[in-house]
This record gives sequence, C-alpha cells and structure tokens, in this order.
Amino acid sequence: MNMSSVRKYLLHGAVVLLGLTGIARADIYNPTWLVTAWTTTTGKIGGTNFINAASQPAPSAVDALASFTYSGQLNFDNTNNQGQSNTYADFFTNTANISNFSGTGGKAAFLGTTMSSPGSSNYSYLEFSLQGPAANIAAGTYVTITHDDGASSYANGNKVTYSPGETQAVSDTGTLPVGSMTSFAVDYVEANGAPAVLKVDVPEPGSVLLLGTGLLVLGLVVRLRQKAL
Repeated sequence: MNMSSVRKYLLHGAVVLLGLTGIARADIYNPTWLVTAWTTTTGKIGGTNFINAASQPAPSAVDALASFTYSGQLNFDNTNNQGQSNTYADFFTNTANISNFSGTGGKAAFLGTTMSSPGSSNYSYLEFSLQGPAANIAAGTYVTITHDDGASSYANGNKVTYSPGETQAVSDTGTLPVGSMTSFAVDYVEANGAPAVLKVDVPEPGSVLLLGTGLLVLGLVVRLRQKAL
C-alpha cells in the first residue's frame, strides 16, 4: 500500500474523530437554561414554605423576581463575601451569559438585589431548566451537583439528586435516565449569606470513546505505514 492510501486512511480517521466529537457535544454539555428567580424576606412565597423549596415544585412564575436565559455550564462559586450578605451580581458574575431578561427594574436592578443574608433574613430560590432537546444519555451516566445551600435535580420529572435543606457545600451524585431526556432541571436555594455555590457536572461520555477510537486509528495508521515500507 502506498503513502497516498495511508494518508487517505488517516484523513478518514480524523473525520470519524470529529464526527464523534460532535455527537458527544449534546445540549446538556453546551447548555442553555431558562432561569427563574424568586426572593423573599418572610421565608414563604404564596404561603409555600421557602427554605426547603428545592424539595417542592417551583412557585408560580407570576411571583418571580426575574426570568432570563443563561448560556453555559452551571458553575457558580461565590466566596468573596463569605459570611456576609450577597447579591445576584455576586452569583452571576458572567453577566454576558444572561439574555432575554424579564423583571421589574431590568437586569441591573435584579443583579443588585440581595440574594441572601446571615440569619436567613433573605432567601433566594432559582430554577434552572435545560432548554432545547436534551441529550441521549448512555446507561450509567451520572450527574454531580455541588451546592451551598439546598439543591435538587430532576430528569423527565423524576428526582435525580435530592438535598433541599440549608447546608455547607456538599456534592450529591445521581444517575440520569437511560435514553432521551425530555427535561432536566436544577432547583437551588440560597440562604444565610455567602458563600453561594452551585456546580453541575455531567461527564461527556464521548471523551472516553474518543480516546479509544483515537488509539485504534493510530494503531491502524502505524500498521499501514509498516506495510507500505
């Protein structure tokens, strides 16, 4: 086999790798979220107990402080004002990822609103709902939610992780449903002042597949080159 054929196989392998990369990059890995935020100083919204709100369906959107689209991974870690009051601006530091904002006073007023204060005189509750078609999930794929305070996650309407109460930063891991997810949401409660931590990690199943495929293609190319010599 000549070197032209070797190059052809190498190019084919590269195309396969690129294709697999595209498959792995489903919406849950490059997400867009619909975010709805509520804030209260009474611990309740519409008579619903609020401090453990992540254990319940979200309050009515009519009562929401704001709603908007957020593009990107959920990776928030506000430690700047630890033990003090914090604002939404302390949490959503990358404001360029916020679009389609709706709320009284506009985005600036929302970002300046107190998110939580020591002694739980202010509470905030946010719901992040994945937008667009969700990923096709392989068996055994898991999600890890790191949070301070309460956070729970739901796929296809069923609980995946469940930790609604006030807490220091902890991590919960749950298994996502096999096959197509019709919905995925994270409900988050922030209370008792900073820090406010919320990180959602879903490992890309394509990463291991790509590595294995890359090694196979490399082995094929080496064998072809040896035959061509």
